Amino acid sequence: MKITTLFWRWWYRHHSSPSRYTRAEALVRAKEHGLEWEVLQAMDHGCTPDEALQEWDIYPYENLQD
Repeated sequence: MKITTLFWRWWYRHHSSPSRYTRAEALVRAKEHGLEWEVLQAMDHGCTPDEALQEWDIYPYENLQD
């Protein structure tokens, strides 16, 4: 594996991108789908609220066109 790949994995693990949702908003959205505990655990393990919602396929995808 290239050193640059390892660097970027480290970078994204420690410097997450800004999230569209706050933690509380993500939990409300997850509760609508019955996945509040799962999303909470994902965020507790380092995911941003957006990443946690994406992990459980409840992220609101917008502007999707066929």
